[in-house]
Amino acid sequence: MLCHVTRPDSVVMEVEVDAKANGEDCLNKVCRKLGVIEVDYFGLQFSGSKGENLWLNLRNRISQQMDSVTPCRLRLRVKFFVEPHLILQEQTRHLFFMHVKEDLHRGHLRMCSEKAEELSALLAQAEFGDYNQNTAKYWYTELCRKDPDQETVNSIIAKHKALEGLSQGSVEYQALQLVASLEHYGVEWHWARDAEGQRLAVGVGPDGIAICRDDFSLVNRISYPLIQIATQSGKSVFLTVTKESSDSVVLLFKLISNRAASGLYRAITETHAFYRCDTVTNAVMMQYSRDFKGHLASLFLNENINLGKKYVFDIRRTSKEVYDYARRALYNAGIVDLMSRSGARSPSSRSPWHGQENAPECGGCRQNRLLQEKLQKLREAFLCMLCCEEEIDAAFCPCGHTVCCQNCAAQLQSCPVCRSEVEHIQHVYLPTCSSLLNLTVCSDSPAPIHRSMATHTCTTSHYCSDDKLCQT
Repeated sequence: MLCHVTRPDSVVMEVEVDAKANGEDCLNKVCRKLGVIEVDYFGLQFSGSKGENLWLNLRNRISQQMDSVTPCRLRLRVKFFVEPHLILQEQTRHLFFMHVKEDLHRGHLRMCSEKAEELSALLAQAEFGDYNQNTAKYWYTELCRKDPDQETVNSIIAKHKALEGLSQGSVEYQALQLVASLEHYGVEWHWARDAEGQRLAVGVGPDGIAICRDDFSLVNRISYPLIQIATQSGKSVFLTVTKESSDSVVLLFKLISNRAASGLYRAITETHAFYRCDTVTNAVMMQYSRDFKGHLASLFLNENINLGKKYVFDIRRTSKEVYDYARRALYNAGIVDLMSRSGARSPSSRSPWHGQENAPECGGCRQNRLLQEKLQKLREAFLCMLCCEEEIDAAFCPCGHTVCCQNCAAQLQSCPVCRSEVEHIQHVYLPTCSSLLNLTVCSDSPAPIHRSMATHTCTTSHYCSDDKLCQT
């Protein structure tokens, strides 16, 4: 089965999976190509028959959820937004940033004029680099829904000039920090109608449910502790909410289809579990339904049989568990990505010297930094110079230059290095980045460096000698 997966930056990836594959198989292949370990933050979306946005249930077969259309058209989206300092990988942070840009363009996030000026400068620095009057374009109109006056434009330009020299990763991190402070950050919107037929935008987010009008002006806000129960019946979703007088009221939301109503009901349950719970309970994780054949088989053969079983919810880890799992996975893979080019660390790895100029650097920290720089250079050196995604595995003949992957090489008639005509392409096998990790760790050292040296993080406030790690 061929799947076309559109990334948040509108790049389409081709992924081939088995005809009986689950959604998880497709998502894992996409994230593996992108080098993303923090897979639990993401999901795959598709459009229903009535244009509704639906999440693919990763635990069920793709063929059971989508119409028989080949290839399957999916969208890689951020399903659960977290604070930027909790994101350990720069690749993950970049995908968050691209998704946020799309939400900003659609007007899903509101902000004051001061924050709009700052964010406009950050977005321009991330997209165009240092200020240039011929190329700089600003998003102020999209962010504030009004045209800026000359004083505002001058203020944005001044803020843009102040960002000169900052890398794209650093600017994206700062932009995410600003956006994370906005009211509707991480909110997933569902369009519905109330009992009176008025069209509403129902936002399901980390803190609760926001009910807004068409223009996203707030009508009501319901925190999760006030929700007694959520149920679905056909195209309708019912919320039983506790009022201040200890009485309860039932809110009705009518959606465009049964699948859209199921999506809202599922979003409320999964979002509550992800952000508010310490772990996902079995009542949520193991809830499933069966088709007719599976129901008969469970009655007459074995009630524990998997035939026809379809899971209702997709969540298996909470936000705390995702963070811990990602840290362990990075450590076991020998990858130190906790300190990215943006200069942001995870909360548990901050040093008391964080943010201070001329901070002391111990021997372990210095070795750690040098090893990270070497590994990053190796990664970049073995990436295709054209698509910057796949590793180099093709050589042009007869010139012999190796600069790209086979997919890109097949589209070229002349060598991009020497411009000589390509007679044929030879498949070559270069060392992979992971196989060079040990070489990176042990280079420039008279004795092998212990594995823990590569993952050392200094958390003490004292000076350390150059010949040993900090005693943390």
